[in-house]
Amino acid sequence: MFLKLGLVEVLESGTFYMSNIELLIGQSSTEAERKRAARLQNKALSAPRTNGGHLSDIRPPEIELEKEIEIKREIEKGRSARAYGRYQNVFLTDEEMADLQASFPTVWGQYIEKLSEYMASTGKRYQSHAATIRRWAGEDAKKAAPPTRNRDYSVKEDETV
Repeated sequence: MFLKLGLVEVLESGTFYMSNIELLIGQSSTEAERKRAARLQNKALSAPRTNGGHLSDIRPPEIELEKEIEIKREIEKGRSARAYGRYQNVFLTDEEMADLQASFPTVWGQYIEKLSEYMASTGKRYQSHAATIRRWAGEDAKKAAPPTRNRDYSVKEDETV
């Protein structure tokens, strides 16, 4: 089929050679040409209406969605979240702070400092700082608890120890 159209030639060695490949390299597709012409026409006809082009030309839609989500989170956090920790980057509401103080009366401050230091040094961000502190405290409690063994030292009749 390519032979009939003249796009390919067969050489004496049996290899196929694309004769006009030099002309095709660096050429833009018809779709790209159509878009370019449409943008130029759009820019020339109604520059005030487009107000700088599409938003996707400035910023990809994914980033736009992420920014909207961050704004919503900040509004939700803005209820009365205060900054805690050495680097003032652990945000807890008054209710969350009271709950942590009640749940971990001796170590709540240590966990806030640990989280503040960790976030500052790694750049990691968390959706809920209170939940992170609770998870860390739970993991530490599991590590500290001795393993429970269900050993039965009772001896039945006719058994030796």
